[in-house]
Amino acid sequence: MTAEISHLFAQAVLPLADASGAVWVKVLGAIGALAAGVVLALLVLVVAGFIVRARAGDRLAWSGTMGAIEAVLRPLARFIHRTKWEGFDRFKVPEGGFVIVANHASGLDPPLMQFAVPRRVRFMMATEQMHPMFSWFWGQLRVLPVSYTAADAVMFREAVRHVKGGGVVGVFPEGEIERPPCVLAPFVEGTGTLVALTKAPVVLLWIHGTPTIGNALLDPLVPRGRARVHYVGTYDFAAEGVRDAKEITARLRAELARVSGWPTREK
Repeated sequence: MTAEISHLFAQAVLPLADASGAVWVKVLGAIGALAAGVVLALLVLVVAGFIVRARAGDRLAWSGTMGAIEAVLRPLARFIHRTKWEGFDRFKVPEGGFVIVANHASGLDPPLMQFAVPRRVRFMMATEQMHPMFSWFWGQLRVLPVSYTAADAVMFREAVRHVKGGGVVGVFPEGEIERPPCVLAPFVEGTGTLVALTKAPVVLLWIHGTPTIGNALLDPLVPRGRARVHYVGTYDFAAEGVRDAKEITARLRAELARVSGWPTREK
């Protein structure tokens, strides 16, 4: 009786096990093929990025791991987000340290700001936007965290020191993504203070056409839009004798409003 039961069990179960094994083999094969496809796509993007940079005379701002990430993201920005850099035929990279300022239309803005200049940019970034899962990434970028508390004094001194030492600091003076879109929010006065204390030139950009779904981390993954990074100008307020932080901040905002034609809101 036991032998008959064993025989029946083998007839009923083993084919299922064989079928299940075959399914898993197919699943694992599909996963392997997908992984290989992703790797191949990344390699193609890296090669495309090098070709695009070579033709445009660009070069990577970063090296090592961050350089590899930059090499992938540059062609993504050009081909997926259809990004164009406008007015940069007039742009001359300032010697020494400088501050780069732009409006904040999307989570795609920081990489676009970085790609606009051939120098490494240290970004001022709100701590609530710095997801802990990407702590390694923030550390590699040497982000300057803004918490809107007394701790910002230490961060601000580091920003001033970095610019005076010949570095570049990137600022989005609206402090958040524009809501509603295409309307300039108030600029924080700290932008003008940073410029006044460092006496460094300011490179002003207008970014528009970038995709946004209301989430800064997910915006760069949205495959739509016609991103435009427009070089507005380089301003040397120290050479003009302008030292007042409020005046510097107001002039930068007024220039962006003039070039963009966008309305402004005060709250």
